[in-house]
Amino acid sequence: MALGLASVTSAPAAEAETDTVKRSERDCLVHGYRYRHGEIFSIPGFSHCLRYRCLHGGWDVHSEACEVDGQCHAVGSTFTSDCVTYKCEKTNNWYQPTAIHTMCKDANGACRGEYETFPYVINGRRYNRCQCIVSSGGYVRYSCGGK
Repeated sequence: MALGLASVTSAPAAEAETDTVKRSERDCLVHGYRYRHGEIFSIPGFSHCLRYRCLHGGWDVHSEACEVDGQCHAVGSTFTSDCVTYKCEKTNNWYQPTAIHTMCKDANGACRGEYETFPYVINGRRYNRCQCIVSSGGYVRYSCGGK
């Protein structure tokens, strides 16, 4: 679930000063980069999921999200990756996905619930009658019987 925002590239301030386009007093100077009034941007070297808007020479948060595997997930949203459901949370200006539900992965890559019987591969050997238990910390333990 990537945010559908266009990427913005601005020149470093030193280069921007020599642009033939007249810069306005309403432009923003952020970490050495100059942005035009109304422009939405992310700060180079930081997460592209935290986007800002230049407003009258200042800047404010436009959109904020957790970044997981290069994808942006909006604060408050839930998403699933590798059989784990996460919620993107913001705490003290930190954006972190928190695991809220963990499932088990079978031999075919499908997500399965605890105590469900399914095939699983251990050390290259396929077992057809396996179950799993998910601990309170989200750790998955598999138990298999028979081939």
